[in-house]
Amino acid sequence: MSSRSERPVSRRSASTIFYSLALGSGVLRTFSVSFDIVALNTVNIDYLSYGFLAQWTSFVVTLLVLIFLSIKRTINGKKRSLGYSLDPDFDRLRLLPKKPMVYILIAGVFAGISVLCYYLLAGSSDASTVLPYGQLVIIYLLIGDLLAEKDTPTIIEVQSIISILFGVLLVGATPSGFDALTLLIVLVPLNVSSALVTYYQRLTKRYEIAPGLHVDSLNMRIWTLLILNSVMSFLALPFMSESSWQSMLTQFMPLLGYMVGGSITAFLSIVMYVRALGRGKMAVVNSLSSISVVLGIPVTLIGNFLFLGAFGVIDADVFLWSLKIFGIILVVIGVVALEASDVRSLVLIHVKPLTGDLLPKLFEIKGVESAAALAGPHDYMLKVRSRNMTKTRSLILKKIQKIEGIEDVETLVVMKEYS
Repeated sequence: MSSRSERPVSRRSASTIFYSLALGSGVLRTFSVSFDIVALNTVNIDYLSYGFLAQWTSFVVTLLVLIFLSIKRTINGKKRSLGYSLDPDFDRLRLLPKKPMVYILIAGVFAGISVLCYYLLAGSSDASTVLPYGQLVIIYLLIGDLLAEKDTPTIIEVQSIISILFGVLLVGATPSGFDALTLLIVLVPLNVSSALVTYYQRLTKRYEIAPGLHVDSLNMRIWTLLILNSVMSFLALPFMSESSWQSMLTQFMPLLGYMVGGSITAFLSIVMYVRALGRGKMAVVNSLSSISVVLGIPVTLIGNFLFLGAFGVIDADVFLWSLKIFGIILVVIGVVALEASDVRSLVLIHVKPLTGDLLPKLFEIKGVESAAALAGPHDYMLKVRSRNMTKTRSLILKKIQKIEGIEDVETLVVMKEYS
């Protein structure tokens, strides 16, 4: 297998790519959810039957897309697959190596649970409600980081967690109060599973198959989808009756356009999301992709104005909508505060003579966003990101200094940065 990696890019363009991927995934997720909401509100089919049909249709569509993207073309004298432009690590449709495949298996199991919960919510909510529900995953990712690092949260982290939690609770308000079952689904299986999916997807994307070549997001998507669909189908089948199968047969053609549209937008959204995970921290990627929260209300209102009833029954209660808008504002404030609170540092490292390549070990340290080998007075430069300088010293620098062969470490705090 030839060694291929993303083209060398400047720091500014690398940052632009990261933000474009994370934000773009949120925008496309809004459209993906909208296709599902419209389908459930315009075609007479129950949510489980639709979920079963939509997911397996998505698998077939994704498989056909990947077969097409595996076609080779010559660019500047080199043969590249059509999918190279979506992910430079992609060569063709193929099985992944053993270790990444194990990660994908675990991610797929939790994704199946999360997607089943998603269809439960989509069957009784509109896009403006479903999209913010998924942002609780940021809280679980933060808590997971804190537990893994055996660290105490900063004030900003606590404020962000409270802001996001209360925001999601307000978004879920109904004229009769809060739906306890919905909140239980949101708080436990939906977002806990999503957090675990994100964690294992990041492990997979950062796995290096060969020098400079990582697992590609396109093959990750197809194999995750296969496992996801199998798990979701296994969980849903006991609740599906003979009439469910009959409705799938009769409603397949009326639903086909929605399902294909949802499949393609979901495919692009997840490919962009996974690529962003390979470049940045999980909580930051989720924070940026939460632009879908802001888009949920205008998409719901404009969509329902253009296609009456397509986005569910819109309650005219001004107070209720005020609560929902305030809740979305709280979610946005929480994720923005989380993003803005980060401290960025550059770490310059000098190693002892005859020390081997430490780049992979340095890059694997939590908090290290990028690692580069240098020619000159220093051997390595790391770009580090954490919630505050104390965490940089206690959680990141100590781990760097413990690596055998490192002689000297110099830390430079980034005071101002253009990107």
